[in-house]
Amino acid sequence: MTRMTLERAGSIVALVAALVMAAASAGRAGGTGFTDEDLNTSDGPAFFGFVREVGGAGISDAKVTAEVKDRGALVTRTDIMGVYKIPGFGKDVKPDEVTISCAKDGYKQANVQRQPHAAGDTKDPIEVECYLQKQ
Repeated sequence: MTRMTLERAGSIVALVAALVMAAASAGRAGGTGFTDEDLNTSDGPAFFGFVREVGGAGISDAKVTAEVKDRGALVTRTDIMGVYKIPGFGKDVKPDEVTISCAKDGYKQANVQRQPHAAGDTKDPIEVECYLQKQ
């Protein structure tokens, strides 16, 4: 191989490696973006996740509602990648009393998947993925 071909191959390998690493980190919301202040404002866990199109990418500016059983609801919006985060509720709110739903004009909610969370764990954020389908 010529020197130019080897340099080009090295550049391609580096680009592919960078894309693979970026895709792996974007695969789950992972609770990124929570600050210590977000996590320490209450004694209850925070919620986070993606709103995605079924079988597709994240949906920006989707409405995410966290409804607390018999107490009301909190509404937020997803960012450009479809990620949302909701700071923790008070210690008197049990994680199982919080229901997450999502909506956006032109879509209907298809599925909500709550990731397993250890019973009695009141500090670690809870991941809830919400899937929308075009109408």
